[in-house]
Amino acid sequence: MFAGTQFLITGGTGFIGRHVVSRLLARGARVRVFCRRPEKAQRLFGDRVTLARGDLRDRASVVAAVRDCAKVIHLGATFQFGRRVRGIVEETNIRGTEYVIEAAERSGVERFVHVSSCGVLEGRSTLLTERDFPDNVASYEAYRRSKWLSELAALQAARRGLPVTIATPTSPLGAGDETPTPTGRIVRDFLSERFPFSARVGLNFIHVDELAEGILAVAERGRISERYLLGHHNVWLQDFLETLARITNRAAPRLALPQPAIALAGAVGEVIGSERVCRETSAHARRRQWFDFSKAAEELGWRARVPLETIASEAVQWFQHGPQPI
Repeated sequence: MFAGTQFLITGGTGFIGRHVVSRLLARGARVRVFCRRPEKAQRLFGDRVTLARGDLRDRASVVAAVRDCAKVIHLGATFQFGRRVRGIVEETNIRGTEYVIEAAERSGVERFVHVSSCGVLEGRSTLLTERDFPDNVASYEAYRRSKWLSELAALQAARRGLPVTIATPTSPLGAGDETPTPTGRIVRDFLSERFPFSARVGLNFIHVDELAEGILAVAERGRISERYLLGHHNVWLQDFLETLARITNRAAPRLALPQPAIALAGAVGEVIGSERVCRETSAHARRRQWFDFSKAAEELGWRARVPLETIASEAVQWFQHGPQPI
C-alpha cells in the first residue's frame, strides 16, 4: 500500500519520527521530511528522503512541504513544560497543527494521521480507553492542553471532510532518543545517579519500533475520525526503576515522595520558571495512566510484544554508548 506513495512526515528527525521514516522507506514509500535542521535529517537518512526545510510556526513553509503529498503523518510538536515556554508550545503545537491541516485540506491529501498523546486522556477507570477524551484541560497544563486542542482541530477537520485518523502513543523507549524525551530522561538520570526518589505514578511504555509500526497501521487501516491507543506495558514507576536496577546492577531509589511534596515542588517550580519541575509535570507525577489497547488489536491487527526488560535494556545500552544506526 505504501510503495511509491509520497508521504510528508513532520517531526521526522525526532525519536518516534526517525523510526517511522525508516519503516516507510523499507516499504518503498517516497518520503519528504519537514524539518528545521536539514543536516540532522541528512545524517539520519542521507539521500533516501527529500527535505522540506521549515518551521511549523511558518505557514508558508508548511504549505510548500505539504504540496504534492498523498499522505501526511503529523508527528511534529514541541515537548516542553512550564510557564516560560507556554507561548512557543501553543504556537508550535496548536497553530502549527492548524497550518498543516489547512495545507492538507487545500492539497486534497488522501490520508492525514495526527499523532496525539496518551497524556491527553483522563478518567476514573483502571484502564483508560480511546473514549476517555476530556471536555477541557487546565490552562496551566500548557503542553497537555496544546495536544488536546490540536487533536480537536484534527477532528474538526475530519468533520469537514479531511480523512483524519488519530494515533495516540504512550511513552516510547529504545535507541535514538537524542533529545531526550521525558521517558529517556528517566533512564539517563538513573544511569547518572540523579534519580534519588521515586513516586506513586503509573506509566506505560512501548518499544519505539513497535510504536512506529502502530502508527503505520493507523495510516493504513485506521478508520476516519477514530483514535487508536498505541502502547504496551502498564507499570508503576518504582517497578520500572527496579527493572533498570536489575539491568545495570545498581540500586533503585527506596524513598517515594508523597503527593503533597510533589505538588509543593511543582508550585515552587512554577514560580521560579522551571521547565522540568512545574505544575504540569507535578500533576503528571501524581497520575496513574494505564491503558487498554484492545481497539488497536481488533481493528488494526496490531499488538506490541517486546518485553519490558528488553526495551529497557536497549535504552540503557543506547544512553551508555551513544548514537547507533537505526
